[in-house]
Amino acid sequence: MLGALRCFEAAARLLSFTQASRSLNLTQSAVSQQIRHLEERLGYRLFVRQARSLKLTDKGEALFEVTTRALGDIQATLQRLGLSNAPLQVSCLPSFALQWLMPRLTDFHRQEPDVSVRLRAEFQSVDRQSMRVEDIDVAVRYDPTTYSEVQADVLLDEYLVAVATPEYLAAHPGLDDGRSLDGVVFLHDASPWVGAAEFVEWRTWMEVNRPDGPRHIDGPQFNLSSLALAAALSHQGVAMGRTALVYDDIRSGRLVAMGKPVKAPARYVLLSRDPHDRRTAIFSDWIKRECHRFDIDRHRLLQA
Repeated sequence: MLGALRCFEAAARLLSFTQASRSLNLTQSAVSQQIRHLEERLGYRLFVRQARSLKLTDKGEALFEVTTRALGDIQATLQRLGLSNAPLQVSCLPSFALQWLMPRLTDFHRQEPDVSVRLRAEFQSVDRQSMRVEDIDVAVRYDPTTYSEVQADVLLDEYLVAVATPEYLAAHPGLDDGRSLDGVVFLHDASPWVGAAEFVEWRTWMEVNRPDGPRHIDGPQFNLSSLALAAALSHQGVAMGRTALVYDDIRSGRLVAMGKPVKAPARYVLLSRDPHDRRTAIFSDWIKRECHRFDIDRHRLLQA
């Protein structure tokens, strides 16, 4: 009976025995026979056979609606039951994990209660071999690298903005409109990505906003972007903020963005060891949607 209903659903959806047979990898005669037997068992016709097409009868329309819903429910249940019980191992840069991903994971767990995520805050470069050895299912990295050994999907471009607290701006007149950088303390992420040039993010922002600015931009260096931002929040200087990491602080007014946002040399990439793993596919689809939604919100904030 189930086989006959699958043949019926395909034929009703495509309105063709020939196309249904192709979609099910069966012969046309096998599909026709299954549907004929189904009609005989039910005692009424499901299709009106026309010269070059099929048309559903009223009872066929009703059965098609129920069959489509039932087969969809069966497929969804089989996929859910087939999920591995092992947590999805997600390796993520610490600052991105802390300030962007972690606050959103509650929604993921609410939407996908059958997929458990184990979040690991890590810096190291990854490839297929290291992901296998270190049992990493997916990784989020911020860099300009072109990956070839693992599936790499660009999640989000990044933009740089100089940020400081309102209190720090008040103590340094002319800083907020870019007229003066005198006495400013520059706060740095010492290594935005593996192999990054010294002060690369500040220099990238300066090329657009202050091409005639100071040549020496030394200042305190931190091994996490979140530490540089914490120092800025403590009124210790001006940090170069990645918009994904400072969005909430700018929106709340804790930090003020200065100058024009400048596209960063790096971007956020999702690396997947096995993109066909159902857990990986579910997480990948979710984080891509979240990044798209964030990109829209970020654009609105920066244009305000």
